Order: sequence, then structure tokens, then C-alpha cells
Amino acid sequence: MRRIPLRLAVAFTFGIGLAGVLPAQQNPGQSRRQTSGDDWSISEYSGSRSVQDVRVAMASKGFAWLSGSPADNEKLSIGKNAQFFGFVALRLESGRAANRGALGRAFFDLATSDQREILTEAVRRETPLLEAWWESRARLLRLYENHLYMGEELDRDRLEAAGIEFSRLGVSVAVIEAKAFARLEDSLSEAQLEKLHAWREDPEKTKSLAAEIRVEATGFDRRENKQLEDLFAKAFSWLTGTPEDNEIIPLGQPAQFFGFVSIRHKSGHAASRGRISKSFQAILSHRQRSEIKRAARDQESVVRHFLKQRHLLLGQLALLRYAAEDFDEARVRELAAEMGRAETEAGRIEAEAYRRIRNSMTDEQVEAMMRLRGDYIVDPSEVELLTDRERGARLAVLCAGCHGPAGQYQKGMLAPNLDGMFDRPIASAADFEFSHSLIELREERGPDWSDELLEHYIANPKGLVPGTKMEFQGLLNAKDRAVLIDHLRRTR
Repeated sequence: MRRIPLRLAVAFTFGIGLAGVLPAQQNPGQSRRQTSGDDWSISEYSGSRSVQDVRVAMASKGFAWLSGSPADNEKLSIGKNAQFFGFVALRLESGRAANRGALGRAFFDLATSDQREILTEAVRRETPLLEAWWESRARLLRLYENHLYMGEELDRDRLEAAGIEFSRLGVSVAVIEAKAFARLEDSLSEAQLEKLHAWREDPEKTKSLAAEIRVEATGFDRRENKQLEDLFAKAFSWLTGTPEDNEIIPLGQPAQFFGFVSIRHKSGHAASRGRISKSFQAILSHRQRSEIKRAARDQESVVRHFLKQRHLLLGQLALLRYAAEDFDEARVRELAAEMGRAETEAGRIEAEAYRRIRNSMTDEQVEAMMRLRGDYIVDPSEVELLTDRERGARLAVLCAGCHGPAGQYQKGMLAPNLDGMFDRPIASAADFEFSHSLIELREERGPDWSDELLEHYIANPKGLVPGTKMEFQGLLNAKDRAVLIDHLRRTR
């Protein structure tokens, strides 16, 4: 095993990772990338856990759960099953330039056949555990959903047992991955390590490199190949990062059972947790908002306990890199159980608060809530019934989530101002740092957005500009693209 670097030894000795546990302290991710109060990273991925942050998370999850369906709660992004390896911090630090798929493919391409086999074998070993993990999560979802929809009381003993199983399965997956990553690290050459750290400094470099790379292993289906790609991305963030990076998790965790990820996906990643929280709470009465505040207070000690146990678990995983003989599997099982108890208790507090809110909502409030959901999710069947102009305006909702409505842009939004976009060069809006890839598009294709170029971009942003920071997945329907561009030309 490699000898632990001094900076990592200091981090473990003095517990730097616990910075994310105490709300009053600075979050660890800010040490390398200072952020303003309006920055996207503060509202979602900074690792901050103040009471106000918890309220924002609760309100957005409550909105997602009360306005959605059980199918929405099933949705999770890839990598969420074992989120212990610092990728969220990498996204924060890079200003969203780090792309999981591109980094995974680039690392896969850099690896030798023997190194690829290390992670391929890890995928084989963890696949049955992942299947059991998803089944365990589904059982938890049913307990919470039966409380919301059918009024069944939440049985704490059943929740705790289900939570312990859920957490232990997830941690077992993490241990398999950490062992594989440690073996991979031991096999890396100095040239490979130098390349990985160069990518860490500028993750955008991997996007053009990875454009034509396919991660494939003999005998693997599409899902398994995607998991292999994800393992290379996790290995990258873990092996090039620091212990404090691994502490950072999205604001929606723990208790990611309530469907907000589905809103993110259905909105083409345009949904803002902070804005949804503010809009939803504006619909609620003072008494209903007080339910969220009370739940946030009740949950604070539970979240602290969860983060503390997670911190200790991260220390155990790190031992697999630097002192494998000190790794304590029994201790890891204890920590996983404690995390499971805390996560499901946090979920119980939220679910009971959401049900009380739902039971007290008027018909007018429910209608307003569903209209708000419609502001973030475009229903294709509804869009088909609109005139072209109405259709363009409806689809523009997907842009407004990040860019702001026409004439209402505010500094610090997730994406650049679209007002005047056709009267200035591509990638030139003030107060926004554009990706190198979009600047290169301007240099290669000309300074201005033509309808043809914009249509291509809206159809598949990452296909045209692999390094773009835009998370929107693209509009597949050609007519949708045409009416949206027409709307943008008329209103921007």
C-alpha cells in the first residue's frame, strides 16, 4: 500500500471531515472554490447543513412527494447507491465542469487491461448486492408511501429494521468498491497518476478525449457497462481528492426517498431546489410552514448523528488505501446500522410532517401546488394541444428554471442570461464563466446563434458541445425545438 500523504494524515487526525456536521462551520468544499450566497453550489451541493438548509431540503422534498406519485420516488441518479467517494465535491469544485461519464470513460481508456479487470470484477461482485439494495429501498418507500396515501402509522421498529438492511447493503457495495479502488491505485504508474491529477485540475479536458470512448467488458450488458463507467468515475474522484471531499453530500440527503430527483430529471435538470422551496412555502399557510420548521428542528440531531457515523465510516474506507490491516469489518457493520437507523428516522420525521401538511391543504392549495409542478415538468400530451406560440411559451419553462424568465434574470443564476442572446456572440453573456467547449464552438462555427446551430444544440447539448455545463438533456421532438427557438427570438 502507498504511504498516506501528510495532508491526509492531518485530515484524519484532526477530523477535518466533520466540518460538514456542524452547521455553524464553513463547509469543506469552500476551501478551494469560494462561492457567493446565490451560487448554485451553496443551495445544493456545498455540504452545508444549517437549519435553514434543512428547511429548504424539506420543503423541496415535501413538494416533490405531495405533488408526485410513487413512481417518482423510485428515481435516483447513478452513483447514489454508494456516494462515499467525493464526486459531489469534484462537481462543486469544478463549477459543474466535471462530467461523471466523461471522466469514467477517460479513466477507463487510460487503464491497462489488468486494471480494467480490477473494476470489472468489482461490478460482478456488487451486482447482486445492488439488486438487493434496490429491493430494500423499495420496501422502505412502500412504508413511507402507505403512511402518506393510506394513513398507515409508521412503525419505528419496521422502519429501523428496513433501514439497517438498506444501509448495510449500500455500505457493502462501498467496501467492494473501495477495495477495488485501492488495488487499482497500487497498480497505477507515475505517468497515469500525473494524467489523473491533470484531469482533476481541469476536468473539461476529458470531455473531448472521451467523446468516442465506449466502456465495455466481456459478458456485460448495457447496465453493467454503465456501472463499470461509474466505478471508474468514483475511483477518479476518490484517488485524486482529499478526505474532506468525501464528506460532502447533496442537500437532499439523508432520506432521499421523496421524489425530488424525478423532478430534476423530468425538468431536464432545470429545477432549482431553492426556488421550488420558496414557491411551495408561499402556497402554504403559516401553520403548514411551521410543520416544516418543527420537523427541521426535530431532525437536526438525527442528521448530525448520521453525518458523524458517515464520517467514521469514511475513515474505515480510507484505511483500505493506506492501512488495510487496520480495517475493521465488524465496526463497519455497526456504523452502517447506525446510519440506517438515522436515515430512516430522518425520513419518518419528514414523512409525518408531509402527511400533516397534506391533510390540512385546501383544494385551492393543491391546485396551486400542481400548477407549480407544471412549471417544472412539461406534459407532452398537454403540449400537443397548444398552438405553436403557446407551445413555445410552455416549453420555455424548461429554460427559465436555470436561465430565468425573459427580462427577469438575476446575477448568480445557474445559467447565463438569455436576454439579447441573438444580438451578441455565443458564450459572451456577462457574469457567467462559460465552458471552454462552448467558446470553441463559437470559434469553429461562427460568432452567432443561427436557428440551425441552436436547433442542433437544443436537440442534444452534450452531443454538440461535449464540455458544456448545461445539464439539460435535450428536446427530441423537432417541432418542439422549432417553436421554442421561435419563442426565444420573439421574447429574448
